[in-house]
Amino acid sequence: MKKLISLLICSVLIGSATISLFGCNAIPRDQLLKIYMPGDYFDEGVLESFSEWYEQETGNPVTVKIEPFDAVEDIQTAVEASKADYDLLCPSDYMVEYLISKNLVKAVDKSIIDIEETDLFKQEYLDTTKEFDAELKYAVPYMYGTLGLVYDYGKTNKHITSWSSFFGDEYAGERSIKKSIHDDYAAACIYNARAELAGLTGTAQKNKIQSIFEDTSAETVSKAKTALKAVTKSAVWDVDNIKFEMASGKSDVKIALMWSCDAGYVMNDYEDDEGNEFEGNRNLWYVVPEEGGNVYIDAFVISAYAKNETAANYFLKYICTKDVAIKNSKYAGAISPVKKAYDELKEGYETDKDGMFDDTPDGWKEMFLETMFPSAETLNRCGVMKDFGDAKETIGKMFADIIAGN
Repeated sequence: MKKLISLLICSVLIGSATISLFGCNAIPRDQLLKIYMPGDYFDEGVLESFSEWYEQETGNPVTVKIEPFDAVEDIQTAVEASKADYDLLCPSDYMVEYLISKNLVKAVDKSIIDIEETDLFKQEYLDTTKEFDAELKYAVPYMYGTLGLVYDYGKTNKHITSWSSFFGDEYAGERSIKKSIHDDYAAACIYNARAELAGLTGTAQKNKIQSIFEDTSAETVSKAKTALKAVTKSAVWDVDNIKFEMASGKSDVKIALMWSCDAGYVMNDYEDDEGNEFEGNRNLWYVVPEEGGNVYIDAFVISAYAKNETAANYFLKYICTKDVAIKNSKYAGAISPVKKAYDELKEGYETDKDGMFDDTPDGWKEMFLETMFPSAETLNRCGVMKDFGDAKETIGKMFADIIAGN
């Protein structure tokens, strides 16, 4: 959930009705589509067009209301604890798995949108989706990315290839770690299993990586805590700002745990949270370390408490159209797994008509393309995060202890 914003505290209404922050009660519920998702993750112009498209498709008007959240776990609280009135939710993979397990989502209407339709999605990302929605009944992939390391080559003066550079002592006081329990746990577990992963390739590597993501044994949790404590004693905690600080070149941080979308966002010309425009930092490099990493999928699901399933299903169909997927990819700084959008975006970067790669260091273009469009080799060493299940409380306490310095 890889671009978050905490300043947006009001809901945004976009649609055939007058834009308003107050007036939901005046709109019939069957003409209102309510979405709970991260802020700054969807092109508002696309939402406006959806209302027109939906009326052409169905003959009915619709108004879209988006309410933003700050953390994926907010979905669990809203839906499971409060039975909140939302039609669509936009969680990450492990939260989709949890919602399915608790019967908190409804199946997608395949007569409207069938994600297994030939060539609709890139097959590798459908395969990833099966890790948390085995029958492809509930989740419609929205954006994907990887978890790895960003480093400032102008300060490291060498290329980073291993998690050892992050978890070792070399960059003590000059590294940043995300304040994210799933991301930190996954990174620590891969680092701790580096000896077991050495030399593995192909299916053996892929299976081993995934088994690491599913290991929540007491011994594994204890070792992860040890590794994370060693890092956090000399690291900057990050929620969503370190990418901007590293991009400015003024930060003391030389290496950071980061999502590929955030890395790619500030490598390219970008805007900060206040709308100020900046030139991308071409000294920044991103890598999924040789031991392995994480591939994530953010997806839309229909809430079990949805009151407008028809509009929800048509919205899912709409976001899978090529032009919409491209616009949202450019807006969010991530890449859609919709095949036609993916292919067009990749071709645009490869041909570089805008001159983004002019005067960049040797290998930088190839690195950037790998960041945004990971190869089969990279994806093979990436696991999918899973719901912690019965170990959720144990791992949560472990993480709380680390944050508290215990």
